Amino acid sequence: MDKRAVIIAGGGINDDLALSFVQKDSYIIAADRGLVFLAEHDIVPDLIVGDFDSAPEETRRRYLASHPGIEVREYNWEKDYTDLEIAAAAAADRGAREIVILGATGTRLDHMIGGIQTLALLLDRGCRGIIVDPCNRVTLHDEPFAIRKDSRWGKYVSLFAWGGPVTGITLKGFHFPMENGTLTNSGTLAISNQIEESEGQVFFESGRLLVIESQDRA
Repeated sequence: MDKRAVIIAGGGINDDLALSFVQKDSYIIAADRGLVFLAEHDIVPDLIVGDFDSAPEETRRRYLASHPGIEVREYNWEKDYTDLEIAAAAAADRGAREIVILGATGTRLDHMIGGIQTLALLLDRGCRGIIVDPCNRVTLHDEPFAIRKDSRWGKYVSLFAWGGPVTGITLKGFHFPMENGTLTNSGTLAISNQIEESEGQVFFESGRLLVIESQDRA
């Protein structure tokens, strides 16, 4: 399967945004409480995973009774991995090369950081993971890339070293340029940059760059 997978996790979900990603040609996975959103919109996923400690039992029971053919993988809550990581691994196992994750942000900072670490897991497996909410798009890169100004997620582009130093960074097309710079896991050097040309180009020699395109809440 080369098509995109979409994971609906249990964090904050914006209905309009989520519905714009849940398309007929996508492989859809509900991770635990993500099932609530799908049930509310009568969307049938390809796979449901989780320990179901946050999805209401009544919702799950009624939904599965109405859609008995869905594959369900249920886990003990005393497991080693989050429901989101299990869902992401399942998407990669099925051959998805791009995996969009909705509901990975919200009130739980530990789950949000876990979601970012899941992007690293996907990158290890040759997949492009993308976390999105109305104000943020989060990606992880191990090779140079560009962001078009007309398709950026928000006004700001912030770069972070993830897992170790990132060396040889050169930024072109940004308000704050950089030439052969280095980012480490401390400091705020590359936060809140802005693209000023038709695209912002990011080159680097080694390491992994966490990229957050963001905008302030309207």
